[in-house]
Amino acid sequence: MDFQIKLFSWPDRGNHLILITRGVIDTKAFDQIFQEVHTATQALRDCKVVVDLQDAMCNLENAEIQGFVDGVQLDLWPATNRVAMVASREIDQYEQLSALTNGLAKRGLKIAVFDDSRLAVTWLADTI
Repeated sequence: MDFQIKLFSWPDRGNHLILITRGVIDTKAFDQIFQEVHTATQALRDCKVVVDLQDAMCNLENAEIQGFVDGVQLDLWPATNRVAMVASREIDQYEQLSALTNGLAKRGLKIAVFDDSRLAVTWLADTI
């Protein structure tokens, strides 16, 4: 996996983080993504995060997804962050990401997956 990360901080618009990924994404890669987001946002409040997975290919098994969800340390995660993952609508990949984000959302994270970046931005702005 390869990624780029960019943080934007505007006094009137808040904090925004964009992480663009490429390559094969497995649970180790997701762990790295979450660590990068945590590091970049730990001192910020109400950060809106977009994880762009449109040029990535997820390779996750159900047991791996559940293990990852169960292993996320919620005490390290800023409670006011919102994370939108944007991915292609390819059936297997989108189902894997839906299982991942649904599991994390049930644990209290504000996270969702979208196949349309405009919907993701609208959700991050909390207008839907």
